[in-house]
Parts: sequence; structure tokens; C-alpha cells
Amino acid sequence: MMLSRGKVPNFTLRPHPVITGIFFMVLVMGILGALALLSQEDGSGRFRQQGILVLVITGVICALLAILATSKFWFRHLWKKNSTHKRHHQHSKHHPVNRSRPSSR
Repeated sequence: MMLSRGKVPNFTLRPHPVITGIFFMVLVMGILGALALLSQEDGSGRFRQQGILVLVITGVICALLAILATSKFWFRHLWKKNSTHKRHHQHSKHHPVNRSRPSSR
């Protein structure tokens, strides 16, 4: 979200860049951590369980970050630049101030 000259938020059609960066960092670190644990497996199953747990936690965190990064895509009225709201336009059109008043003679 960027602020334009009129101090009105300008929403662009791309995921939030900071959250997307955090998403990829968590994803890479989680996969590398799980692979490190899985490579230490000696047959006891301890490192395998820890590796799977790291993958599950990484998946949950990445899913939440993906939802957070793309949340503006769920609000279609923010997609268009300079979008007009039909309800506001309709309200302005039928507002009592804008109606022609009968003359009081």
C-alpha cells in the first residue's frame, strides 16, 4: 500500500513485499533445518520425528504468511485504481440536497 498525493491509500495488485520476503526466508530456513535433521537420522527415528515436526511448523507458518501477504486480493473493491463505489454514487445522486426542490410560493 502506498500513499498518493491526496493521502488516499493506493493499493497495487501484488503481494506485500516485506511479508513475501519473510515467507521465502521462513520457507528456505525450515526446509534446510528439516533436511539437516533428516540427514542425521541413525535409525532411532528421533531425528526423523524432529525433521517432520519442523516441516509441519514451517508449513503452518508459511500458510499464514501467504494468507497475510495476499489478503488485499480478497477485497475486489481495492483492485481498481481510483475505484468508485456505486453505493456512494447512488447516495449522492439521491441525496435530498441534490434533488430539485419545489418552489415555495
